[in-house]
Amino acid sequence: MLKMDSETLQTVDRDISLFVAIVRELLSQGIVEEVCSEQITLGQVRCLCFILAHERVTIGDISRGMGISYPAATKAISRLVEKGLAARKHDPSDRRNIFVSITPAGKEMTDRIKPEKLKRLGALLDKLDPEELNFLRRGIESFLAVAVTDGELFNQVCLHCGKEHVENCILSSLRCRRPKRCSV
Repeated sequence: MLKMDSETLQTVDRDISLFVAIVRELLSQGIVEEVCSEQITLGQVRCLCFILAHERVTIGDISRGMGISYPAATKAISRLVEKGLAARKHDPSDRRNIFVSITPAGKEMTDRIKPEKLKRLGALLDKLDPEELNFLRRGIESFLAVAVTDGELFNQVCLHCGKEHVENCILSSLRCRRPKRCSV
């Protein structure tokens, strides 16, 4: 195991911060404005995508799944309902429970955004040669393998993809490699 000196550690910290910020910015910068005529924030779009991926989702589920406060989730849902992109519905068996669903207009909006995001990611990755792309993927997997070591962290960073869960989810595969932890 390699021990890093302080200078190297600071450099890696800065590089990771830059990588995360640049990827987030390149994949989301202006995407809502370009693809949607509606006045909506990127956070609200992410909320719509979360709702779309889950059935019978509550505001508490949204709060936990997206890592935002309950009041922030409530505010986002209220705005989405006002815009006709999401709907609230009381649970007939317990009216205290309120479920949130995506409306056809909300689904249509997410259907316009996802291809644009994938197009942008593809344009970035196309600039790498196959060896560099494979190196990047292996590096990300190796980093996640040492970083995600317990169930609590797994639950915090999991994308909670719901019904869109893919078989080759990197987090699920890492979790299943650890004995008695594969319960995704």
